Amino acid sequence: MTRDADYNGDARGLSQFEKNRFFKGKLMTPRDMEAEQTYHADRLQTLNRYIDGTGIVYGLEIQSVTETEDGLDVTIDAGLALDGHGRPIVVEQVTTKSLPSPSGDELHLFVRYSETAVETVPVPDTDGAIDEEAVPNRDVEVFELTHREESPEDPTATTAPNLDLSDLDFDAADPQTVARTIAERYHDRHRSGTADETDPAVYLGAFERTSAGSWAPAEDGSGRSYVYDHDMLFAALVNHLADTDNPHRTPVQEQVEERPDDLSGIIGRLDAMEETVEELERERDLLAGYVLRKTIKDRVRFFETLSERLEPYSGEGSRLAREIAEVSRDGFYTTTDREDAYRRQLSTLMDRLIQLGEPLERVVTEESLERYLKSVSHLQAAIESDGPLLELVNAHDQVCEAADSLDILVDVVPEA
Repeated sequence: MTRDADYNGDARGLSQFEKNRFFKGKLMTPRDMEAEQTYHADRLQTLNRYIDGTGIVYGLEIQSVTETEDGLDVTIDAGLALDGHGRPIVVEQVTTKSLPSPSGDELHLFVRYSETAVETVPVPDTDGAIDEEAVPNRDVEVFELTHREESPEDPTATTAPNLDLSDLDFDAADPQTVARTIAERYHDRHRSGTADETDPAVYLGAFERTSAGSWAPAEDGSGRSYVYDHDMLFAALVNHLADTDNPHRTPVQEQVEERPDDLSGIIGRLDAMEETVEELERERDLLAGYVLRKTIKDRVRFFETLSERLEPYSGEGSRLAREIAEVSRDGFYTTTDREDAYRRQLSTLMDRLIQLGEPLERVVTEESLERYLKSVSHLQAAIESDGPLLELVNAHDQVCEAADSLDILVDVVPEA
């Protein structure tokens, strides 16, 4: 049985999860199978809804909106979103959908979760117990593109939380107290009461008709909603911690301090400054070590996955990607000069990263290959310039992301 596209258990918020209880001799009916699917889907969707939020996770840019004789053709990029019920909406490739022509000059686009039944199969008649001779064998989770002609009331689902921390003394409180206070107040303000019953569709943006009759993105249109994913929050935290000059961008006023009158006062001030510098250096080393460990683990994971993806189509490409992952595991964790070791390791990998471009030409799309080659060139320039560590890490992460987003050509023939 196909579930309704707006199914979400208790529409007001939470509902308890019900799962099968298995035992020897149990007769599995369609109802039991559906309960098994519903249990896992509801758990995942509830976590998505209350932890990750609603909005666009990746892609889903609107490429064009074009007038036709029958209405509008809207072309949307591939991407992923989470709707208001926590369900993932996947657009697996660039897709064009037709919509009715709006009566006015304003257009607001949404993507909505849907399901479609496919693969019709015959059903054997068991003493007249069935109503139909054939039924669909699969449900595919698809998407619908919808539109409105009026602006939504609250298109941005992932608004920044508003917390009142004015009474908290950050200088006197220890980090554990600060973290606990923030969590408690966020919980009281944003996780209390029942959830509002809202439209689960994800907002993609506003368009308006130009004087020439075509459609263009509205300059003052409502913003698209995005999910605050973990990588984005981690990057914001790293940038904040690494900015030791003035992370909050607050105006700095010159303070006139009394100068010490004797030598002992000067020595005391120098000792205090030395302790501060040593503490900052320790914090910087800890942060650098953490960032480097994470970025190398990401490189290993992305290129191991790429090696597996390339293996049926290009043995050479799979071998190079696997070597990049293997070299990334060696030599870094056993050294104390981690930053220098990281730079040496990247220099060692550059030849393989460049060589990988040749076998990729035959098996991936031109657009994804160009993105990969540009990121490798950017990383090579960062290595040669011997610039700040964070710039090098950022260039490295762009290579990993480009490798992860390489698209295999649909008509490529696997190697024998």
